[in-house]
This record gives sequence, structure tokens and C-alpha cells, in this order.
Amino acid sequence: MEREKITNRIEARSLSPFLLVLVFLSFQMVFSALAPSAFGQNLQVGTKAPAFSLKDLNGQTKTFSDVKGAKLTALVFWATWSVNSPRELKEMEALYHKYKDKGFAVVAINVEQQNIDDQTIAKIKAMATGLKLDVPVLIDYGLNAFHDYEVIAVPTTVILDPDMKIQYELFGYPIVGTSDMMDYINGQFGGGKKGGSAKNVHMPPDRALRCYNLGMRMLKSERMASMAPMWLEKSIAADPKFARPNIGLGEYYVSQGHNKLAKEQFEQALTKEPGNVIAMCDLGSLLAGSGNIKDGMALMQKALKLDEAYTPCYYLLGYYYGKGGDMAKARSMFTAAAKLNPMDSQIYMYEGKLYEEKGDVRDASVAYGEALKTMLGH
Repeated sequence: MEREKITNRIEARSLSPFLLVLVFLSFQMVFSALAPSAFGQNLQVGTKAPAFSLKDLNGQTKTFSDVKGAKLTALVFWATWSVNSPRELKEMEALYHKYKDKGFAVVAINVEQQNIDDQTIAKIKAMATGLKLDVPVLIDYGLNAFHDYEVIAVPTTVILDPDMKIQYELFGYPIVGTSDMMDYINGQFGGGKKGGSAKNVHMPPDRALRCYNLGMRMLKSERMASMAPMWLEKSIAADPKFARPNIGLGEYYVSQGHNKLAKEQFEQALTKEPGNVIAMCDLGSLLAGSGNIKDGMALMQKALKLDEAYTPCYYLLGYYYGKGGDMAKARSMFTAAAKLNPMDSQIYMYEGKLYEEKGDVRDASVAYGEALKTMLGH
């Protein structure tokens, strides 16, 4: 329905061919700049989470120290438009009441949209009231925390210790994954068998993490990107079992057009962590983009089976399904991605690029328009 409304608005304006060309050229430039960037999270179990300063429903500013638990704190990133957010919030609310006296805290961080008005606040308050939430509800104005925590699906739950080190993370609301997380929380407070960290992710030492974080910050900087490999290699030297630096190096080599070197790094990451969906999706995208579409798509499909909330695999697969002629499957993948994270502009960029390549000017302009709206926070 929303897509039809947008299409009607565009058609009503009767965009001139000249204007459409300008739109396409602009987005091709943006797409070229975005395509090589990292698809995954730089944060993982064992890394320190970013600080935040957010307002509650009464307009009072809260930081992590104001809301943290003595032992563990669960940050639940949610939205009223997310079908699974109420279920996640109810389950975490129940655990909060069960273990709050033992040092467990839950914080519901709303990531509704970038620009928040009074009507949106009223909607958020109504849902919080309807769910009878006793946990703090914070509003992420401008989606700063959303981006800092690199949320790729809503809801997302991140569990921190008192020093803000990540102990567990869960993207989306997968049935098995959610059950495992509940077991983990219960186990930490004596309510069941004590579980380990999420998916048994390797927890690197501090030196490896410091080098990795510095390398990734440089990777995001155009001016200092060339220094990123040195620090990522130092991270690998500090902990040869740590897979994330290899992924970072792979993404750097992709950005430089060194696909062979990138492939080697992604493969090394998968040797260290065979179930790492970021490396799997990055390698799949690299293979598909290099012409080996069959093997690339197979890797991305495998990644989705391991983590059904990893949004990039959906829109990448959607793009390659469409290139192969299966537009129905392509649309279903783009729709699935948008349900998980409608604020990811890459979804609409890939969709627009696909339609443009298919010669479908109107649908391409709709998709690019959605990408622009997302970038501008509308």
C-alpha cells in the first residue's frame, strides 16, 4: 500500500526524463560509495559497547550508569512498527521482574524513526502503557544509538555487564535464538543451567580489541583508511583466533578493488569461525559480484539459515534473484529486509539498482526515493 502511494505521487508529478536521469546519476554515485562498505557489525561479544545519552518518556536524560543493573543490563531496541517487538519486550519484562533483585536490568530503547514528533511520542507511550512496561523506556532521537550499536534488525537485544562489555547479542526474534538467550539469562541468575556467551563467540583479549577498534575507525575514515590494515593485522597478531580483523581487512581490500586478497581474508575468517554470517555474506557478495553468482548466492542462503535476522543477506539475495530473472523472489527478499529494518537505505539502493538495470524507470525511481527518504530521516 505504501509503495502504491509513493508511486502515485511520483506519477502525479510526471517526472521529466531529464530529472529522472539526474536522480539515477546521483544515486549511482552514492551507491558506488556505499557498496564496498561493511555489511556487518563491528561490535560483538567481548567488545565494549558505545555510551549513550537518551531521553525517557518524561524528557529526562538517562545514561547507561543511570539505568544499569548490578550484574547484567539488557538493552532492547524496539519500535511500534515491529511485529515482534511486543513479544520481545514482554519476555524481557518478565525476566526483569524475576531477577531485578539479583542485579538484572532491562532498558527499552525505542528506535521508531529519525525524526520524532508529538504524535510519534504518543504512539510510543500508548504501546508502552499497553504492554504495562515497568522498565525504563528511552527514545533514540536521531537514531544515534541505533547506528552506534549497528542494529540490523528490530527488535535487537544486547546484554551488557556493568562495564558495558557485551555479553550476549541477538538480532531479530528467531525462535531458537530467543530461547537460547532466555536460557543464558536464567543461567546467569541461578534459574537454570549456566550458559555461555552468544553462539560461543570467541572473546578476544583487550589488546586485540583495541587494535581492531582502531583499525575499524580508520577504515571508516577516507583520510586514514590506508592505515587500517596495519592495525587490523596487529589485532590478528595479538589474537590469531579473532575473526573480525580478517573481515575488516577483506572489506578494505574490496574497497580497493583487490578481490583476490579480499577473498583470502573472508575465507580465513570462516576458517576461524565457520558460522560467521558476516564473513559468509561478504564472501557471497564478493563471489556473486565477480560473476560466480551460483556459489555466491549459495553462501548467502547458508548465512540466512544460520541467522534469519541478518538483513544484508536478504537484499543482496533479492538483487541477484532479480538479475537472474526471478523478480517475484527478488521482491519478497526486499520486503523481508524492509520488515526487519526499514531504515536501512541499502535495501532501497539495491532494489533501485535492480529495477534500473531491468529498464523499469518508475519502480527504480520509487526505490531510490525511499532510499533518499531514509537517508534524510523522513
